Amino acid sequence: MRLRALFLSCLALLAACGSSEEAFVGELSASVVYGDDDRREVFNHPNDALRLIARESIVALIPSARINRETSGDYSLLAFSLKDERGLCEDEPFGNQPVAASCSGVLITDDLVLTAGHCISRQRPCDTFKYVFNYYLDAPNRLSFIRDEDVYSCERVALESDAPDNDLTPDFAIIKLDRPVEGGHGPITVRPATPLDKGASVSMIGFGSGLPAKIDSGASVADSRAERGDFFVVNLDAFEGHSGSATFDEDNRLAGILIGGRVPDYEYSDAEGCTRASVFEDSQAGEIVHNVAPIVAALCDEGLGTDDLCEADACDGNPCGVPSVPGPPVGGDAVAAEAGCSAAPGSSGSTPSWATLFLLFAALVVRRTGA
Repeated sequence: MRLRALFLSCLALLAACGSSEEAFVGELSASVVYGDDDRREVFNHPNDALRLIARESIVALIPSARINRETSGDYSLLAFSLKDERGLCEDEPFGNQPVAASCSGVLITDDLVLTAGHCISRQRPCDTFKYVFNYYLDAPNRLSFIRDEDVYSCERVALESDAPDNDLTPDFAIIKLDRPVEGGHGPITVRPATPLDKGASVSMIGFGSGLPAKIDSGASVADSRAERGDFFVVNLDAFEGHSGSATFDEDNRLAGILIGGRVPDYEYSDAEGCTRASVFEDSQAGEIVHNVAPIVAALCDEGLGTDDLCEADACDGNPCGVPSVPGPPVGGDAVAAEAGCSAAPGSSGSTPSWATLFLLFAALVVRRTGA
């Protein structure tokens, strides 16, 4: 019988071959929820297109030490449960699930994966990760098979760009895989290089807290930063492991990748003696998504993109990539005056303050060191 996944606890090695909850024992850390928790499992999300994208194009960055190829040809994962790792309250969602991924990514060509730049560093070079498809639940308490055609290595970093200390963007890395993908996997569709409207619906697929992939389709754009085209601000329910998560427009086209957001992710309740996910109002949006257009522009400028990305009319008759407009560093009064980020906690308007921008910047710093 083919094993689906294998998880190591401190006491035993357990095989996950069906719907046994005992298989979910867990290793990692975990962000915040805006309003209702909109994260859904891949198998029961109502949007067929997003479910297909999760299966075909979404990649988990899993440290090589946490994934092992068995003699049978199946793959096992070494992980603790989210509940054990974070000391979660009993009724917190996803507590019994494994946490194996460190960051999220998305396939943009047959052998290139896009992720957040801070996911790759000297301390964590690209070859210390495996790039894994099929890390999601395909039924209640049952992980999908992880096969040879789902697991890839890093050949090299094809392109990366990391912002100066006082900027939020650029923050991306493009990983060239050791071989073109197979097994039914394929690249994502990119949206034209036009800004999203304020209030536009957005969705995200990724591995927050290192959990199996979740789909969040209950968010909207709080600030599009249309004049800059560098990033936009949303109220996605995002966690540290969501760094690099693909974020989609209402037509399920790639609009950007998540790079940071509000902290803390979890807060300890003295009254309950356990930890709960932090909850903010939807109006307090503070998750930062790197616009995909300048990333595609940089890729094409380096001659690394395909015609499907780099032709002038590649995205529905429009370019897929355009450079962002340079601006003052985030955190200064100039940006606070014109960035248009959503209101800070306790405020009622949409005009940003210096404190709001500072909060977002500080949150990103935390995400970069902890994602």
